[in-house]
Amino acid sequence: MTRRTFFKSATAGIGSVLAVMIGYPLIDSLVSSSKALVKRTFSKLGSVNDIQNSFKPIVQPTKVNFSKTDQDAFVSFTKPEQVWVVKKSPTDIKVFSPICTHLGCRYNWDEDKKQFVCPCHNSVYTIDGKVVSGPAPRDLDELPIEMKDGDLYVQYEKFEVGIPQKIIID
Repeated sequence: MTRRTFFKSATAGIGSVLAVMIGYPLIDSLVSSSKALVKRTFSKLGSVNDIQNSFKPIVQPTKVNFSKTDQDAFVSFTKPEQVWVVKKSPTDIKVFSPICTHLGCRYNWDEDKKQFVCPCHNSVYTIDGKVVSGPAPRDLDELPIEMKDGDLYVQYEKFEVGIPQKIIID
């Protein structure tokens, strides 16, 4: 092997290794951002029996406060959240995000009207989350739930506001 051939081969080998070391993370970051897998976890709201029936004896949903744990790489942090729970029976339960679909304000239950009312722009929703009036572009955002061993769990998500489509954001 000549000296010139050796240097050509060595340069090509080192260049290839560097190209892989630099190129792989770059290409992976571009490709994986389009298929980003967000780990969505369920948070415990409490026992199904502890949540009052929303239609007997009075029509009223239950506001439930809970702690949501998020993980960012190796750091995990807990933050308080809340949801509205509408329980028709021990197996027929809906959980709604507390955020109005119009501009993201937090709505409340109006005891007199028996409806959810947003204080910002007067969007009004039924106890089942349907829009009655106001500028809200869609019904209330229902959250995924699970029931295990008599306990209710919710997968808390945030959605794009002000549009008719239900698009998850983080």
